Amino acid sequence: MRKLTGYATLVVGVVAVAMSAFHVYARLTTYAPDQHALLFITLAFSLVLSFLLWPFRDGGTPDRVPWVDLALAGLSLACVGYMFVNYEYVVNRFPTAHPLSPMDMVVGVTAIVLVLEATRRTIGAALPIVAIVFIIYGLAGPWMTGWAYHRGLSVELTIDQTYFTTEGIFGPPMTVAGTYVILFIIFGTFLEKSGAGQFFMNFANAIAGGARGGPGKVAVVSSSLFGTISGSAVANVMVDGWLTIPMMKRAGFKPEAAAAIEAVA
Repeated sequence: MRKLTGYATLVVGVVAVAMSAFHVYARLTTYAPDQHALLFITLAFSLVLSFLLWPFRDGGTPDRVPWVDLALAGLSLACVGYMFVNYEYVVNRFPTAHPLSPMDMVVGVTAIVLVLEATRRTIGAALPIVAIVFIIYGLAGPWMTGWAYHRGLSVELTIDQTYFTTEGIFGPPMTVAGTYVILFIIFGTFLEKSGAGQFFMNFANAIAGGARGGPGKVAVVSSSLFGTISGSAVANVMVDGWLTIPMMKRAGFKPEAAAAIEAVA
């Protein structure tokens, strides 16, 4: 992740605060946008922050945002903006009955590539590779043999299902992330910055810190305490993980074991 300075930090801060404020507002008010609009806006914020904060490769441009990444962030806004400009058409159309226009195809392909690249930058290449393999498999079905053979999907249907319906990018994972998970992340970050997370950590350390395998027990106890008020594994990791995982590694736990303990705690 980049360590930005100057105006870039201000821009990223404004975008992040706007994203947080929007999702809190969307859950607290009766005038919140409908589900489609919520997901579109969530994707826009996520893509913009991904391209502003994560470089193309590790170690690249750590303190500034190159013009290419600014262009990708702008292109992300354009792809989501296209969905809002054609909102009624996108929301009310039947995928198999209403073919995509050439512009729909261009926007869909661009958005899919942007999502894959943003995912690669933030969590690594494994998940994008899996997605690309399945996209290729869907298109190449007629050329497969044996059990792998199928009738195949057209390029248009693949783009349609992936970007213009709620069965692809805007499917259940995005719905859960944009509706619930992000709120717990905001809540967890608030507890961390306010010092409440450190209180749970100190209390757990007083209980189990001196025992055999103490750091692992501290992770379990602190996560249990925080879970009583959050009920979210994601929020637990956001608040506790950044402290307990390094602490367990310093105590001799393998990185995989430290991550697993925090994940199940």
